[in-house]
Parts: sequence; C-alpha cells; structure tokens
Amino acid sequence: MSNLARKALSAMAALVAAFAVSAHAQSDSAAKSEKDSFQRYAVVPVLGYTEETKFEYGLMGNLFFKPSFEGGRTSELDIIAYATTEDQYSASISPLFFLMHDRVSGKVYLFYESWSTNFYGFGNDPDKDEFRQLTRSTFYSEGLIETNFLLPQSWSAFKYGIVYRINHSEFDFDDYSGPIEHPGNVDGWRNGFGYHFSYDTRDNLNWARHGYLIQWDHKFYPGALGDYAFRSQELDMRGYSEFIWNTSMAAGFLWQRVSGDVPFDMLAGPDGIKRFRGVKTNYFNGEQALFLQTEFRKALFWRLAGNIFFEGGKTGDYFSDLMRNKWHTGLGFGGQFALNMSEKLYARADFSWIDFEQIGVTFYIREAF
Repeated sequence: MSNLARKALSAMAALVAAFAVSAHAQSDSAAKSEKDSFQRYAVVPVLGYTEETKFEYGLMGNLFFKPSFEGGRTSELDIIAYATTEDQYSASISPLFFLMHDRVSGKVYLFYESWSTNFYGFGNDPDKDEFRQLTRSTFYSEGLIETNFLLPQSWSAFKYGIVYRINHSEFDFDDYSGPIEHPGNVDGWRNGFGYHFSYDTRDNLNWARHGYLIQWDHKFYPGALGDYAFRSQELDMRGYSEFIWNTSMAAGFLWQRVSGDVPFDMLAGPDGIKRFRGVKTNYFNGEQALFLQTEFRKALFWRLAGNIFFEGGKTGDYFSDLMRNKWHTGLGFGGQFALNMSEKLYARADFSWIDFEQIGVTFYIREAF
C-alpha cells in the first residue's frame, strides 16, 4: 500500500470514528431532557498509519459549557492526545472561555510533545530529499486574554489584551554528515509576553459566513526570563463572505517577523497544520514570513461538509528578501464532520498538494483560519 493511500485511510478512519462517537454524544444529551438539548461533549478516536510514524492512535475530545446568559458564547475545553508505535507522544489541553457577560475572553494552550521530525535547514528553498532527523521534547503554554472594558459600546468589535508563551525544548539530532548544517545549541527556555489588539466582526467563531478579523500580536522574549532574547510580531487579517450555492468563502493574510537571538524552531514559517497545511513545521523559514490563503466551505448533508483551498507562502530574512523570494504553493480539498452543530464546530481531514511535488495530510479540530 502506498504512503498516500495509508495517509488517506488514516484521515478517513478519524472522520468515521467521529461520526459514530459525536453523534452518540449528542443523542445521549438530548435523551436526558427534551427541553435541554445542549451538547455536553464530543469524542473523536483516531487510528492511522504513515511511513514516518507507523501506527498512530489517539483521541480528540471537546467539553462544552453552557453560556452564563441567553445568547452568550459557549466556553469549551479541547483535549487531544496522540501516540505512535515509534514511541512518539503528543498531548494538549486547550480551554476557550468567556467571562463577565462575555466582556472578557481568553484562550490557553498547554502542550507536551516527544516526537521525531526532520530539519531541512535554513531559508526559503529547502530540498525535500535533504534533511536531518531529530527528536524534540518540548513543553509550552501560550495564551491570550482580551477584553473591551472602558471602550464605548460602538467599539464593541475592538478588543485589547495580553499574550504570553512559556516554552522549554530539548533536541537530539542524528549524526548526519550531509549539507544540512546543525542549528547550534538550541536547548532551553523561551519565555515571553506581549500585547494584543483585535477587531472582530465575525458572525461565528468557528465557521464564519460574514465579517472579518484583524489582529496584531507583539511578544517580547527577554533574556532575563529565558535562555534567548528576541521578539516576534504578527499581523493576521481574515475576511469572510457568502459565495454561490450557499458556499462560505474565507480569505486570509498573515505576516510574521522575528528578530534577535532566535532559536531555529521559533523562526517565522508555516506551522504545517493551519497555515500552509501538509508540510513540516518551519519546512521553509526565515526572520519574516508571508502567507495568503483562500478557502471555500460547503455544508453538504447531515453533519458532512467539504472544502477546497489554495495557499501561498514564502520566507525571507528581511523585507526586500521576502518580496524577491519565490512562492510555495499548496492546493487541496478536505472533508469535515460537525462535532457540534449549534457551535458549527467541525473535525477536518485535509489533503494538500505542496509545490506540485508532495502530498500532505492533516486532520484537526476547528477551521484552518
């Protein structure tokens, strides 16, 4: 069986499992009380196989908490855990909460991983056949708390807040002697904090059909708080509208910049899951990165939905370098299954064709952007 076929079976297995378990969760909730059909949880078991990880198994789950007032937003808790037969492990807990009549909101992400991956060197032009294998053990917590307190009611879409990231990582590289240089001493702490601004008119946080989101993050990583001193900036702009045949269209723009004593794993570049799907994290990298995304999402029938997407991305060490460098492209399509119909929360499996050379598969909860 080819690697692509195995990846496809992995993604389909994840979605089939989601169909059974999430539907069961909602029917159990509805059976308890016809008056109270609020869905309490959804569970997605995952089983798959790829050449890199061999057999991969895990669980993705969501807990939903009732809004504190009618019409309020639902707080959620995401729990994800994976393991492979190659002794690789990954686990995360991520609460999304709304407090004080939705005037204060926040996201916190706790993540641990011991995983083997590849490092393709520095720059915007990696050779997919040249890489160093490494094992990374990392823990990090990052979060955002934002509010619109003290702002006039007419400014309700505008919010300000604080962001932070606490991260400790250790890397074990192989003894490869090819052209990919070792990135140097990169073990240790990267701890930072900063400020956040956003303007959000989306009609739904998960599957938006109208509105737009503009947000700016600026984080400082002082040497007094960790082993590296640097800073990062990010401008994220997204727009949503309805398209023909009751299709939702989403468009995204992301610019990233880092400066200072930046560890290689913190350089600007794709995350491989939501920004430029289907590639390794920081497959191409630099001090600046630019991404453009377009996606069309269509609800089909029952709990099923589908999407097609196009992504472009590139990196450079300074702005003129970024503008000159070539674009990497990704084309793809995906299938989605609604874990929670009222919240429009979907599990996704996306297949992407990277630079017309590589096939990538990702599956996760929520939309890519």
